[in-house]
Amino acid sequence: MTIDIFYLKLSFIKELYSFYNQQVNDIPHCYPVSLEEFENGFRFKKFTSQPHTELQSEAIIAVKENEEFLGFADIAVAEFEQDGEVRKEGLIRFLAYQPGHRSVGQAILDESERYLERHGINKINAFRISYPKDYCYSFYHLGFGLVSDRKWHLCALFLMNGYQIEGGEVFMHWPEYEVSLPEVPDNKAEIVVTQELGLGSLPNLTVEALRDGNEIGVCHSLSAGQYCQAKEAQDWVFIKWLGVEESEQKQGWGRYLLQRNLWEMKKIGYKNTIISTNIKNYRAQLFYTNYGYNIADTTYQFVKNLDKMKSE
Repeated sequence: MTIDIFYLKLSFIKELYSFYNQQVNDIPHCYPVSLEEFENGFRFKKFTSQPHTELQSEAIIAVKENEEFLGFADIAVAEFEQDGEVRKEGLIRFLAYQPGHRSVGQAILDESERYLERHGINKINAFRISYPKDYCYSFYHLGFGLVSDRKWHLCALFLMNGYQIEGGEVFMHWPEYEVSLPEVPDNKAEIVVTQELGLGSLPNLTVEALRDGNEIGVCHSLSAGQYCQAKEAQDWVFIKWLGVEESEQKQGWGRYLLQRNLWEMKKIGYKNTIISTNIKNYRAQLFYTNYGYNIADTTYQFVKNLDKMKSE
C-alpha cells in the first residue's frame, strides 16, 4: 500500500471532526463533539476564547484513502520554562489512526518527527498532560489530553518507536452513585458550600472546610459538561480536586469533603461521578476504590529524546 501523506491547512480542520469522534467513541468519558466545539477547542485555550499563542509552527499531518481519513497528527513547537531558562520542545498534541492500519500510524509518526526535527527540536512530548499548560484539546478526555489504554495500538506504536511513558492519570467512575449527608469530623470547623454556573447544564460546586477563617480542606467539582456539550456528559460530576492540609489529615476530612460534595451534587441533579488521580498515587487510588469508585480508564503521556536516540 502506497501511503500518501499530506499537510492539511489549519483553516480546514473541520474535515477532521467526524474522524476524531469515530476514534474516541470507545474511550470512557470522552464524549462526541460538535463541529463548533471541535474548531473552538482546537484553536483556543480551555474554557476561554484566547488562542494558543504559545504554540508555534503548528501543522496537521494526515492520510486519506478514497476520501476517508485513516489517520492524522496535530503537531507544534512550544516554549517551556525550566529553572529560569526558556527552551523549545516538540508537541504531538493528538495522533490517531485506524486500528489495523499500522503502516499509516508509522508513516504519520515518522513524518511528525521529521517535521519537528526540521524546526530544531530534539525532544518530543506526545499527548502532554494539560497542567500547567493547556496544549491539549479542551474537549478531549476531560481536558487531560492523554492516551487511553483503550487505544493500546497507539500506545504500542509510541513504545515501539523509542518513546517512554512520562506519566499518566487513572480515571475512576461511580455510575448511579448513592451517598448520605455525612457527619462533620469537627463541629468547630466551618463548612462553606458554593455553587457556580459553568459551561454544563448543571452548576459546578465547591465544599470548603475552614478553621478560624483558614481553609483546611476543599473539594471542587465540575460538570463533565464543562468540557463538552454532549447530552450524556451533563449528569456526570467530575471531582476535579480534593485536598486536605497535612496537619488535618487522618481525621476523616477527605471522606467528609468528598461525600458532602457528592451529596450536594446529587441534590442538584447529578446521577454519576468521575474522579482521577496520578497513575502513581496508589494511596488515592486505594481510597477512591474503597469508597465506591471503579477503574474506568488508565491514560499515558509519552516522551522521546531524539538526540539520545541518535547517540545510541
